[in-house]
Amino acid sequence: MLPTYTIMLSSYTPGQIAFINWLQARRTSLTVYDECTMTRADLVEALKDSVYVAVPAWIAVTPNRRAGRGNYLIPEINVDVATLTINTNTRGRRAGSPNVKGRTPVAPAPAPVAPTIIR
Repeated sequence: MLPTYTIMLSSYTPGQIAFINWLQARRTSLTVYDECTMTRADLVEALKDSVYVAVPAWIAVTPNRRAGRGNYLIPEINVDVATLTINTNTRGRRAGSPNVKGRTPVAPAPAPVAPTIIR
């Protein structure tokens, strides 16, 4: 008999739903253990060819999602997304938007100043 897992969040943001959809679309090419456990290395490898730049914090930082060193529980990979409750807050980046963190506008170089000669 397979273990049953409960969904770990009471509601999901549109960005989280987009990530779950992205994972589910690649379910056959991902290495998933015990029906919902993935290693950090496998997640990072899968993210290389995607719009995502890192494992989302709602997976990587949450202590109850840890399944040992470098392993995460992601039971949402087996769930019908239509059954999940969507939180419609508007905080943060939109799902799939490019990561612009750390890109500050470069200030133009100052105009060269002619040296002044003092006699």
